[in-house]
Amino acid sequence: MAKELVMPKLGLTMEKGTIVKWYLAEGDKFKKGDFLFSVETEKIINDVEAEEAGEIAEILVEEGETVPVKTLVARLVGGEEDKSDKIMAAPKARKMAAENNLKLEEIAADLNKNVINVEDIEKYLATEKEKPAGKEEKEERKAKSEKPSGMRNVIARRLTESWQAPHIYLRREIEVDKLLFLKETLREKGREISFNDLLSYVVVQALKAENNINTVSDQEGNFSPVEEINLGLAVAVEDGLLVPVIKNAGTLSLDKLAAKSKDLIKRTRENKINLDELEGGTFTITNLGMFGIDEFTAILNPPQVAILAVGTIKDKLYLDEEGLVREKKVINFTLGLDHRTVDGVTGAKFLQQLAEYIEILKIPI
Repeated sequence: MAKELVMPKLGLTMEKGTIVKWYLAEGDKFKKGDFLFSVETEKIINDVEAEEAGEIAEILVEEGETVPVKTLVARLVGGEEDKSDKIMAAPKARKMAAENNLKLEEIAADLNKNVINVEDIEKYLATEKEKPAGKEEKEERKAKSEKPSGMRNVIARRLTESWQAPHIYLRREIEVDKLLFLKETLREKGREISFNDLLSYVVVQALKAENNINTVSDQEGNFSPVEEINLGLAVAVEDGLLVPVIKNAGTLSLDKLAAKSKDLIKRTRENKINLDELEGGTFTITNLGMFGIDEFTAILNPPQVAILAVGTIKDKLYLDEEGLVREKKVINFTLGLDHRTVDGVTGAKFLQQLAEYIEILKIPI
């Protein structure tokens, strides 16, 4: 009996998706857990797995096409018969083969084996690379390199949307010696807390104190502060920038926030993040300090009204109360605001509160 394969809904706000890659062709059989196709939403790319064994009878939505969720993308048949006569390969190996436009049957014949693993495919690819590329292959590579990714298109659209808001920027230099000392102290006690984890935690405490910064707009364009602090962390990925969100960050301890942050960042870089984990942010931190950037201005992440840009740690000489030359470590923080919603005084109070928390550490650790 024929079955239907539809565009899945991968997030609460997902309305449509783009077929990026079909891992199987019409007539190909598959097992439960095999990758069928990859779909790109406005933010991420996910692989869709087979829920049971079957065969691709007809592909209705081709690669590159965008359709609403629940749209029929392919018709399937089978599912009951034994597939033991097929070439055996793990889902990861099947995916690698499909991504490189390879047929498992050709690999099996070339290697004279029926069970294919990732190492077999890598060996086969290494051999194929030694062969000169044909004209069609070169043209295909050129077309792929010239076509912008869906993520880049989304970034371009959101940047345009963001610049419609009148931005103002406030900068403040904050001493971070005590925060660095705290990081080392926690490390000696066996607590795996990074400097960025500490910064995120302190920012959340400052947002609790100055709640007007934690504001978002609704679909009608009305702005209002929200009680729930959902902290966005800007993460660079291959095609651009993603902002995974730590939900209810205001209720988390330092250790729980650090663990959640590490998990989200790791899965974001590995393209294993869920769409829901990229939505609902109320405030974003973006850090280019690890690249040696002294300070920078960041674009707002709609519908949020504030974003904090973090620069690199720098050594600075100063005169103490006794007139002696001392050295301290500082960071330049730049707070970007939507001036329609947050005025300069409110932003200044937030940075003042943030500076007190960082320099005096009057927060629960």
